[in-house]
Amino acid sequence: MSMGAGSGTISSVEFRRKPRPAAPLGNPANDQRRGPGYPGEQMATTSKKRLTNQFLERMTPPKTGRLEVGDDLCPGLILRVSDQGAKSFSVIYRVLGEGGQTESGRHLAGKQHRITLGRWPVVSLADARERARAILGKAGAGADPRAELASSVRERRANTFSAVLERHIRQDAARTISSWPNVERVLRLHVVPHLGDTPIADIRRSDVHEIIDNIVASGRIGTAREVRKQMSRIFNWAADRELIANNPLSGMKRNDLARNTEAGRALSDIEIRSIWMAADDLRYPFGSLYQTLMLTGQRRAEWAFCKRSEIDADNRWLDLGKERFKSRREHIVPMSAPLWALFERLPVWTGANDYFVFSSRHGRVPVAGFSQGKRALDDLAQEYLRKELGKPEAILQHYRIHDFRVTCETRLAHLGFNQEVRDAVLGHAKPGLQKTYNKHDYLEEKRRALQAYAEHVLTVVVRGSQGRLSTAA
Repeated sequence: MSMGAGSGTISSVEFRRKPRPAAPLGNPANDQRRGPGYPGEQMATTSKKRLTNQFLERMTPPKTGRLEVGDDLCPGLILRVSDQGAKSFSVIYRVLGEGGQTESGRHLAGKQHRITLGRWPVVSLADARERARAILGKAGAGADPRAELASSVRERRANTFSAVLERHIRQDAARTISSWPNVERVLRLHVVPHLGDTPIADIRRSDVHEIIDNIVASGRIGTAREVRKQMSRIFNWAADRELIANNPLSGMKRNDLARNTEAGRALSDIEIRSIWMAADDLRYPFGSLYQTLMLTGQRRAEWAFCKRSEIDADNRWLDLGKERFKSRREHIVPMSAPLWALFERLPVWTGANDYFVFSSRHGRVPVAGFSQGKRALDDLAQEYLRKELGKPEAILQHYRIHDFRVTCETRLAHLGFNQEVRDAVLGHAKPGLQKTYNKHDYLEEKRRALQAYAEHVLTVVVRGSQGRLSTAA
């Protein structure tokens, strides 16, 4: 077959030549010449040619039916072209020994088999040749590659994303990620419905991009960032166990998920008051949770996933074990009198030995839906801000829940507490050699600091923006 002069395309008419008669199957001369497992002229091909990328790009599809072109460079590799222009690779082979033996004991190749390798250009010409040669080599050694392929297919079907996620949770994540309940909920909500039944080896970067695009479109940048982070973690875990060749998210670029590197901001008196009153209107579970965070300056997950068993009623503190705290250290949070009074008003879920303190399902699962909860808080806080200022057009400046921590440290500094105590309150790791030589737990200092801070917050809420700590909204 040849290209028309100056045409730049290949006509399907050129493929209609009748193939030469095939040598008899099992002909010793043919077997010696071609080697075992070689399909020879028994291929259902109309023509043969040394395939090239240029040929694949320029090839004109047939008007009806499909064409098959054998590759001269890799006998047995077949290019199929449909009338719709789809191009796919397959390999035709015969297994040595399936055809029995001659009287002299020579093994004969059996009947012809075909394995589909995939569509071009998803499967490149070079990859198709490499895979075809591997298949032909196994067939020539007397092994049917279909058995190995079937095993691979079974393995892929067994290792769906959902199955790998369950293994990851059981063997690693549940023990090593302190906020795993929330992470697991995010993955089950946003990823499993779309990719749960997909073999993890088949998941492409574009699949994850599509999921993240939908989350970003809904305005939940933090959730999208968490999905990417945790899926990359799972892919790395799977790659380490050779369930996949590599992490498809490696090098993934998403400028829309860039983190806000600012440390945050301290809230003004009027903002503290507006947000506190808004949380009061929200009530349990979100309102109570937000007020708890405002009084303690702790991370959201540390209170959101708090269980009743972690609260020591005798000592009035929250005891976060190493498995729950971010830096894998034990962290104790003394509970001030105002905070304890708040907790005494929370629901007590009976019928269980332990339960989540903040829950919308009778303590069985921790509170969920943080994005909706934050939006509701912001809407109510905006109303309170406008009422207090007497300005219907006033806008509540954007803030994050993390800013409760910034506000706590800033105001503790104003109240006279030193850096070591402030770090202990917020659960920051001791710097440098301090963590090696300074074993003081600062428990009493933390209790005094959190008591003073809680009283300060309630004073701001009740009395309004007075004194040197007050700032304009």
